[in-house]
Amino acid sequence: MFDNFLILIILAVAMYVSYWGVGRMSIWATNRGILDIPGERSSHMVATPIGGGAIIVLVTTVGYAITRLLMPNWNIPSIQYYLIASMVIALIGWLDDLYAVPAIWRFSVQSAMAIVIMLAVGVYDNIGVPGHEPVNLGWLGYPLTFLWIVGLVNAYNFMDGIDGNAGGIGAVAGIVWAMISLYFSQPSLLILSLLIAASCLGFLGHNWQPASIFMGDSGSTFLGFTFAVLPLLMLNVSGDINIPVAATLVAAPWIWDATYTFLRRLWRREPAFTAHRTYLYQRLASSGYPHRVGAILYIFLSLLTGLSALFYLVATEGWSFFWLALTLLLLIVQLVIVLVSELRQKI
Repeated sequence: MFDNFLILIILAVAMYVSYWGVGRMSIWATNRGILDIPGERSSHMVATPIGGGAIIVLVTTVGYAITRLLMPNWNIPSIQYYLIASMVIALIGWLDDLYAVPAIWRFSVQSAMAIVIMLAVGVYDNIGVPGHEPVNLGWLGYPLTFLWIVGLVNAYNFMDGIDGNAGGIGAVAGIVWAMISLYFSQPSLLILSLLIAASCLGFLGHNWQPASIFMGDSGSTFLGFTFAVLPLLMLNVSGDINIPVAATLVAAPWIWDATYTFLRRLWRREPAFTAHRTYLYQRLASSGYPHRVGAILYIFLSLLTGLSALFYLVATEGWSFFWLALTLLLLIVQLVIVLVSELRQKI
């Protein structure tokens, strides 16, 4: 079904163009003063060019468009709405990188694009639960799907705080969704997922510690939006009601980090919506570990929870509980590692 040679050529070109383009973007942004100045949320000490994620957006969308021209039969319904909406999300992110767009405008655009996807692609209305009948969400599927899309856009954006983290997570998630696409025999989503992975790997060539450029909101919001919409597209073409749970497992480490940090700040009566650097991975860096350690930890966790998602989809009912339990254990380990690191620093 798949033209393996064509896929390899496209991915090799995508990775090279991403690496080359991010390098040129670094020079361009530096010359024009488009820099991330260290602030309250920052984990870096030196002003660094920003906007490398725009290349991820271009490589992914243009690469996918070229693939569609070469293989017109590789098509799924409604994917054009994702492409348009994802570029709008990336555009408002790019404007925010340049001009610091007010949060209300960013949220409004994200909300509008979430509604476009819900109308064009669909919502989560049935969710498979191991050992039980599927849960029919009814009208609750609409607000939950809206929260899923907008929430993941911002949760992923929050992960772009240390060198290599957002790019590494994106590469792993892209590979995992490629494997899921292969399992469901969906070449269109397979090539989209692989293009994401390839463009993130090219970006990492400049973003691994010490980073010469940061991703910025253009790339992080695009990736968050993509990983929110991919499972909806997959659900449409496969009809597998286990996909919503699998999608949550793929994103589990950064959903957990964002959720735990938000609730912790509310509990401590800290302003939850102001800039800060108290996400788990940032606390690990503040404990004295290099950025690469935090990035490797999150890449490893994302790989394990991503494989758990894949095995959850193919497993029998009894094994489904095992993969859910394993993911829960990994999230506990994620938190314990940070807490132990902070304790060691105090001692």
